[in-house]
Amino acid sequence: MGGGMEDVRPDGSGSGREQGDALLGFEELGSELGGTAPRPGSPLPRFRPSLSLQRTRFATEAADGSTITVDVNHTSQQASMYRNGRHVSTAEMPARFAVGHDRVEVSATRYGMQRIHLVHADGGQRRLDPAPGTPEHWRGRLSRRHPRVGRSLAVCAVIVLAANLVLLAPQLLETVSHSAIWARHAAPLNSPIALPAWANTALALTSALAGVERALTFRHNRLLDVDTDVVDA
Repeated sequence: MGGGMEDVRPDGSGSGREQGDALLGFEELGSELGGTAPRPGSPLPRFRPSLSLQRTRFATEAADGSTITVDVNHTSQQASMYRNGRHVSTAEMPARFAVGHDRVEVSATRYGMQRIHLVHADGGQRRLDPAPGTPEHWRGRLSRRHPRVGRSLAVCAVIVLAANLVLLAPQLLETVSHSAIWARHAAPLNSPIALPAWANTALALTSALAGVERALTFRHNRLLDVDTDVVDA
């Protein structure tokens, strides 16, 4: 996660409710397309699966029984928290939203969610549940209904990222070794692997798909996912 999380306190969830309802159509469209953040107190817009490449949504029950929903906009890199269907606050990711004595921590990469947890005051934590219609919900349902298919996808993602690491890392290291900064301290390196451009492109595409698969299932390894982490940075 790059940089520190932004702390956000709940503010005025009941203010402007009537105005928010009156302008729901315009506000919902604007926030979904990443143009504007919802206003405090505005109602939670319906989730549109057609925009699932741009956004996702998670929910959980807080200690006081209220429903906490976090709507994530990957395009604007913002997360919005709603309590019982009403907007509380919006912040750039990574972010923390206060929920009483607890907090919700949200962070994402360009491939998907990295963290979406409710952290209790005693240190305990649990991941929020993906809302129906979201890519994460679809992927979880696939694993439950077809566990063999789910495991196969997970294994394929690991194989792709491992192969990508072995094949592309030497070539990237060779490129870096020809920079002026490297040349002042050491001789340039020659990669033992030289793939044609189309093969490197194919590797990059399959690596991106593998990164999405692992993000949808909340899997991450510092070594295995180093390539997707570098691209995201």
